[in-house]
Amino acid sequence: GPVQTPSTTLEFIQMDPMLDRHRSVRWLNSRAGGSPRYLVTGLTEYEMRASFNMRLEPREARFGRYCLTPVTVNPRVEVVKHLVYVASELERGSCEYNVVYAHEGEHVKINQGMEADIQASLDDMVGDITRTVAAMPPMSGENVARSIKRLLSEYGREFKRRLNDIDRSRREDHKRIDTPEQYDKLAMACGPNSAFQTVLPRAAR
Repeated sequence: GPVQTPSTTLEFIQMDPMLDRHRSVRWLNSRAGGSPRYLVTGLTEYEMRASFNMRLEPREARFGRYCLTPVTVNPRVEVVKHLVYVASELERGSCEYNVVYAHEGEHVKINQGMEADIQASLDDMVGDITRTVAAMPPMSGENVARSIKRLLSEYGREFKRRLNDIDRSRREDHKRIDTPEQYDKLAMACGPNSAFQTVLPRAAR
């Protein structure tokens, strides 16, 4: 019969980060789990959904022997939340606002870097699946179902593993710019008597 053109595509649905200026410093601190060590004046939240759909079909190669064809290989990742909060007490254009906004911008950059890594990794995985399946020797009819099951579970795990590895390194990148030293530096960025030392700690109580 006619060979179906496989639908092997990575779907990646991005979302531009949105700025929310309506949350108080007290709300942000409870949202962030309230560390007594430092004051949270900005926060970036990010969330994505991922799914992997793969369908293989046997095709008779020669009498009683079958090859597998990937009919669908469709990893799908959708960013469902990319929100940047800057405390409502900070006036847009003030030194403090600019410091917090720039810091959250670093977090946004890390998230966007991860999106690029995911796209590259999943593109690579789609290619790998196509090549691996094409290189498999023809098999007997009774091996077809078992082979399909094995490949589906193998690549389902591989999909999760790739996403988890990239996400883990993203979390480490976020931690690297959220150290107590970094916070102390940011708190002093507008001088010793800025809103970071006066208005904001009072508002957070």
